[in-house]
Amino acid sequence: MLVVLAIDALEYALVEKYQCENLKQKYYGKTNISEFSQPRTMVLWSSFMTGENKEKEILKLGDKEMWNKQFDIKETFFFNFQDPKIIDLPGFSYDKKQHEEERELLKAYFATDSPEEKTKIRNDYNAHAFSHHRKIKTEFLEALEGNYDFVLGYFSVADVIGHLNFGNNLMMKMIYKDLDEIAGAIKHNFIVLSDHGMKAIGQFGDHSEYGFWSTSFKDINNPKITDFSKIIVGMM
Repeated sequence: MLVVLAIDALEYALVEKYQCENLKQKYYGKTNISEFSQPRTMVLWSSFMTGENKEKEILKLGDKEMWNKQFDIKETFFFNFQDPKIIDLPGFSYDKKQHEEERELLKAYFATDSPEEKTKIRNDYNAHAFSHHRKIKTEFLEALEGNYDFVLGYFSVADVIGHLNFGNNLMMKMIYKDLDEIAGAIKHNFIVLSDHGMKAIGQFGDHSEYGFWSTSFKDINNPKITDFSKIIVGMM
């Protein structure tokens, strides 16, 4: 079994700061996403799974419609595996309702000037994101015990929580330690991959212009996110 621990907005500097040794593995570094004009989640994961730059195709759909995009498995490198398990990946097996609710709460937070209302929305938003994270974590850990030849688990918690809470060091550290614990539970060869990192905008977070990768078996230097399909298929 090959495994990809796909983490939205895993920030290189925080992996170092919080000493997440399981996430770093033996080899790790930053992923090159300079070929893209914007570090957009749907664009980057679509490009990852197809091995092609999908920025024009995805952005052309518009901010709302892009989240309805779903690639057929034959358009992705997952097709090379006999029994792949792909959990919650944007553009493939995404829980659209879950993520739509998150975006609506985020919009509502910035639309109100009431401190009391902001606090309530933030609490609802965080609870919603952590509940989904626990669900994905359980599904991913159960999949690792199955007979799949490829497992990919997509975790959005660092991105979702980071957008409203990036200045909350205790909360971000808790998230990174939990993701590090998940990486420590993987007993197969695996790749940790993020689409982009996160940078501070005051107390909030926004996407940074590089991703994160790690492996236990190979130094892949400064890869593009579109390189991983060949790297992973080459490991079969």
